[in-house]
Amino acid sequence: MREVPPTRRVFLKRSALLGAGLTAAAAGNVVGANERLRIGCIGVGQRGRQRMRTAEAQGAEIVATCDVNELMLDLADVDIRGDKPKRYRFHEEVLARPDIDAVIIASADHWHYEQAVDAVRAGKDVYLEKPMTRTLEEGRDLVRVVTASDRIVQVGNHRRSGEHWEKARELVASGKIGELRFIRTWDTRYRPEDPYVARAKKFKEKQIDWQRFLGTAPARPFDPIRCSAWRWFWDYAGGLMTDIGPHRLDVAHWISGTEGPRSVVCNGGNYHSPEWETPDNVHAILDCGTFCINFNVQFMNGYDRGGAGYYGTGGTILQQRLKMVHADAKGNVVGEWATPNEGTAHMANFLACVRSRHQPNSPVEVAQKVIAGAHLANISYRTGRRVHWDARQEKML
Repeated sequence: MREVPPTRRVFLKRSALLGAGLTAAAAGNVVGANERLRIGCIGVGQRGRQRMRTAEAQGAEIVATCDVNELMLDLADVDIRGDKPKRYRFHEEVLARPDIDAVIIASADHWHYEQAVDAVRAGKDVYLEKPMTRTLEEGRDLVRVVTASDRIVQVGNHRRSGEHWEKARELVASGKIGELRFIRTWDTRYRPEDPYVARAKKFKEKQIDWQRFLGTAPARPFDPIRCSAWRWFWDYAGGLMTDIGPHRLDVAHWISGTEGPRSVVCNGGNYHSPEWETPDNVHAILDCGTFCINFNVQFMNGYDRGGAGYYGTGGTILQQRLKMVHADAKGNVVGEWATPNEGTAHMANFLACVRSRHQPNSPVEVAQKVIAGAHLANISYRTGRRVHWDARQEKML
């Protein structure tokens, strides 16, 4: 049976202490509290190396790196502060090592499901980068596998570990903005040239196991752009909607308390990056019954950056430009607070849970409900139809 975690605010504070190396508060009742965790990293591109550095900075030992691309492994070696980890091309070899406590999975999205299932079955705890899986079906099965195990799996929806977001959730739950009726959330970034497409110029076929990269995806000749910018191709990922959507939709779910949408409609297109298969400008509306979520994401103009507005009948909470503001029904500001990056706290939470065996802030059951909205948006975009959804049964109607 899965253990029930302590209250979130208490657990966040405990995670922060553990992340800083201050484990005395939990001494005596946390298994392995004084042992250094040994971590393997599967997928060491930009995101994987960020998570690897964060884990190492919090006291974990990186003992293995795994990637299909020798260039990425070379870059990962440079990032490691301690002894150089052993390098692998096949994740199965990493998982076979009995001395590894947990793995960070930050490979291309179409590998998340298989590698996470293999890791759980190999007895490893997992930090799984978002999106949790590439499809709804993969997500349902991963939830089944994880809940039947005793493994800790933290999905990388890192805003779940931000106390500033929890404060917003508490204000909404306590009725401080009245009845929540509308959530508007967005992520806009200016990219005159996509960095992943630009990076492809450095990718050499002789350094890459292309067939291993493809995995179960359709067979194709080697393509450095697909290998580098896989996020923007349907064979491997879901574009901006599943790459950025999990973060923004996650806190919208958490703050509102919704189980998920009743229906989703989505539109957009390729207006700036014609080399992408997936849209570079995409907009989804999720009808949640008593309110809707409007999510917009585009990578062509970054003036608005990222933000979110929670609009109730008695007030508003607005997050933008590293600040969150609470306003009353008349628009008077009654409170404001900072919104720092949550990545370090989220990794601290994971490492703390590996030791304590409590469930993490973003378990697979929660992450599956969150990513469902993004997957449904992509289905709507690709079919041109509104998609109706039973959130409790997790099936389309």
